[in-house]
Amino acid sequence: MLELAKIFVIRNHQLSITVLIMKLPDYINAVSGPFVDSVVASSSSSERLQFFELPDVDPTPEWSSKTRGFFVNGLVQIQKSRIREFLISQCGGVKLAGFVVDMLCTSLMDVAEEFGIPSYVFFTSPTAFRGLMLYFQFLEVVSSFKNSLGTTLLSFPSYAYPVPPNILPMVLVDRDTWLGRFIEFARGYRKAKGIIINSFAELEVYALDAYNSNNISRSGHDPLPSIHPIGPILNKSKSRSESEEAEITNWLDEQPPNSVVLLCFGSHGSLPTDQVKEIAIALDNIGCRFLWSLRCPLQSNNAQFPGEYTSYSEILPEGFLNRIEKKGKVVGWVPQLKVLSHEAIGGFVSHYGWNSILESLWYGVPIAGANLCINFGSSEPQVNAFQLVKEIGVAVEITLDYCERNKDQPIVTTEVIKKGISKLMETKSAVKHKANEIIEKSKGSVIVGGSSYLSLGKLIDELLKNAAL
Repeated sequence: MLELAKIFVIRNHQLSITVLIMKLPDYINAVSGPFVDSVVASSSSSERLQFFELPDVDPTPEWSSKTRGFFVNGLVQIQKSRIREFLISQCGGVKLAGFVVDMLCTSLMDVAEEFGIPSYVFFTSPTAFRGLMLYFQFLEVVSSFKNSLGTTLLSFPSYAYPVPPNILPMVLVDRDTWLGRFIEFARGYRKAKGIIINSFAELEVYALDAYNSNNISRSGHDPLPSIHPIGPILNKSKSRSESEEAEITNWLDEQPPNSVVLLCFGSHGSLPTDQVKEIAIALDNIGCRFLWSLRCPLQSNNAQFPGEYTSYSEILPEGFLNRIEKKGKVVGWVPQLKVLSHEAIGGFVSHYGWNSILESLWYGVPIAGANLCINFGSSEPQVNAFQLVKEIGVAVEITLDYCERNKDQPIVTTEVIKKGISKLMETKSAVKHKANEIIEKSKGSVIVGGSSYLSLGKLIDELLKNAAL
């Protein structure tokens, strides 16, 4: 959201942005608060980019007893009154051009509507997944999508190939999650004046064509809001000290070009103990160089975010760290964008979060992955994997069979992981060739005359017209 604000400010001198900040309590995520403070401090030099921290909230015990998503949704709901107060006190006499909300904060559009402010949704997942959400909302389906869906492939307007039912996200097919939160998000997307997508036209040709032709809503229904693919928007903010970054980048400087595989499952992702051991054994056996970001699941609170291990020896196989000392490095956190830009990186084993995908494609790093995590920061990792492997061709399949709804889901074995990583690191593979092709398209989309550059220009023109009405 901050990078989006910076793009607006840089692109047009008439626009001023105020970013409203909702902080999570430290006992839910001790990292995000200081991170927000640091990026605000580093971004506050512009008079046209301001920040307003909303008052802290007092969560009820019920918030923490459920999921992280339930907690965050409760936080958003309780802040509606505070945002209303902010608009009354801060914006009197000022005509606002637009109110931009995160894709999981669409309930805040009700406040904007009270003040006659046009609302826009910032959708930080792929266009294809947005199409899937809108399609489900159009059908109002839940009861027909159960764990017993079977193996019949399902066709959806925003995906070029039929989708296996077991990879459909839990947020769509779990009744409580869909009816409790996500159907309202999808309804909000339809009410918005426009949707800002962190993607670009050359990456999601099929999904954008389906959206623009209104196939998702079907004929006879209200047209969908305008769509503005203006990505890739990359997270360039630092979240750790320079000394911590230096330890990692100095190690990478000592490695040959394209020799290191990065394993990172997102700031919200952690792995079960048995899965950690399978990955470790695979890396030990393959013999390739690797940088592994390994984070610790927290069990005391369902809503908590992963933390850091005090000692990796408590989770890794005996003697592993000694054996891999010269070829590998295990850390708790990595400056992912900076690491992916390093010439030593030859492949990326990911959880298929959309931000990670865009960062990887920006630098032409091919991806492999399976959703091995027990906590996700994104709602759609499996369908992202399917899209990248089957349609876009920039990813290697480790496994696409993981089903997050299956509580008895078996771990991904050493042999499967070895096979996937070995294929990923092949020097002349098809995915490496395709990833190199995407570099030019990705970077070309945001320069003058590129597809995202032009889309952003149309959006800014619309915002200025809003302010003039």
